[in-house]
Amino acid sequence: MKKLTITLIGVMVAATSLMAQDEPAKEMQEGRRHGAHRSQMTSEERSQQKTERLKEELNLTDEQASQLEQIHLKYAEQRKALHEAEKGKREEHREQMKALSSEQREEMKTALTEEQVARMDELHEERMKKRQSRPENRQRHGRG
Repeated sequence: MKKLTITLIGVMVAATSLMAQDEPAKEMQEGRRHGAHRSQMTSEERSQQKTERLKEELNLTDEQASQLEQIHLKYAEQRKALHEAEKGKREEHREQMKALSSEQREEMKTALTEEQVARMDELHEERMKKRQSRPENRQRHGRG
């Protein structure tokens, strides 16, 4: 009985480690760079990632996905330029980024149906709530 228990534990540990090794392979197949943090990704990679997520979540057509990817890329490049130009003016920079994000969302809505816009807004609210509930976010902004 003891040998059977030890064998089962060994099999479970081996299976767990094998499943953990499959995740990077899936990421590579899906085009994500293994271990790449969002800040290490190029604008194109982030645009593709956002578009793929929205394509799945909003059930976009290929044409809509293509339009949104171009919108994402356009605004990513503008954000990058703003970031470089405004390094010392943090609060002003933050407000400009918010305005740019709002402008982007409005432009994205022109490519979506009413149902997709409603779902996108719902997903945005969920992400904002999730972001605000993170402990490191509260500490970083002096709320914790």
